[in-house]
Amino acid sequence: MDDEAETYKLWRIRKTIMQLSHDRGYLVTQDELDQTLEQFKEMFGDKPSEKRPARSDLIVLVAHNDDPTDQMFVFFPDEPKIEEKQELLARYKLKENMLMRIQAGDPVARYFGLKRGQVVKIIRSSETAGRYISYRLVC
Repeated sequence: MDDEAETYKLWRIRKTIMQLSHDRGYLVTQDELDQTLEQFKEMFGDKPSEKRPARSDLIVLVAHNDDPTDQMFVFFPDEPKIEEKQELLARYKLKENMLMRIQAGDPVARYFGLKRGQVVKIIRSSETAGRYISYRLVC
């Protein structure tokens, strides 16, 4: 991916995270919500191939409006951790084709920017089990 496209992608991701945080009641300034692509480039740089911005520069820490001790930390790892998927499959003695699936075009998958081959962990409340955890393979 060229620098311009990667910079645009990182800006859109950061903008979405700020909107997400704001919608969930976390403290986000109006400047952060309204940040333009040009402002993003000035603040973080426009050469991802030269680590400007480095993904680690885009870390976000926000506190909740009602309880400042309730904080959310969003980070952007530089390298995907392929071994996590392999450890999960080995732990549950599964093959990739045995996992439940989620389409790459699914609104939730698109919202989180999931790509084909990734595994997502879903945690839900359950009346009988208390908490229900499932894993889905993006296809």
